[in-house]
Amino acid sequence: MKFTNFADYLARLEATSSRLAITEILAELFKKASADEVDKICYLSLGQLAPLYEGVEFNLAEKLLFRAVGQAFKASEEEVKREYRKIGDLGEVAQRLKTLNSGKENRDLSVNQVYEMLLAIAEEGGSGSVERKVRKMAELLGFLDKLSVKYVVRIPLGRLRLGFSDLTILDALSWMLKGDKSQRNIIEEAFNVQADIGNIVRLVKVKGLDSLKDLRVRLGVPVMSGLCQRPVSYTHLRAPATVLVLV
Repeated sequence: MKFTNFADYLARLEATSSRLAITEILAELFKKASADEVDKICYLSLGQLAPLYEGVEFNLAEKLLFRAVGQAFKASEEEVKREYRKIGDLGEVAQRLKTLNSGKENRDLSVNQVYEMLLAIAEEGGSGSVERKVRKMAELLGFLDKLSVKYVVRIPLGRLRLGFSDLTILDALSWMLKGDKSQRNIIEEAFNVQADIGNIVRLVKVKGLDSLKDLRVRLGVPVMSGLCQRPVSYTHLRAPATVLVLV
């Protein structure tokens, strides 16, 4: 899938407030995604590059993104900040600046290509890594169309504003398979055993629902804790109240 198509889905999700409609859009997205990218689409739609327990961090603070956006679209850092104070959303600021620099090269990058470039930015370390992160982010933004720019800037900030969590993705997987939420419990049980939503999505996409039955607790992968339940009500076993009569 081209990243521009993925960005179209993100825009639809952002414009939707209905939980059911969001579920249906995600189901459509997962159905159209290929097996080698569906897990990455899942992570990116949550503003991540990997499960949270893996600790993959962008380490790109807002200030650094001001610089990256400025470098990408030939604007000063102060100009970017000024636009940000007006709009309050750095993704929309980048989108506007991209529009003004529409002559800049756009490459028709795939989801996998953008993911790999973002991962390379996150994995930069050592001496001079800050400058390399800013430069690589600026290069990536220069390659993208204006809608994609908006969401790629938001991802490192963790502010995609799409209104759903990994639990909604469980519903969407069931919807992808059956057109309803009837399989949600089976999928959630697997997620509780291995709390890696991207892996769950990929397994269902590649091998179907039955593949989740073979999931086992894996070293290093968190298990979701469950709420305790009281299976039997003992209220009918209570002894009758004792009445004391004072004489």
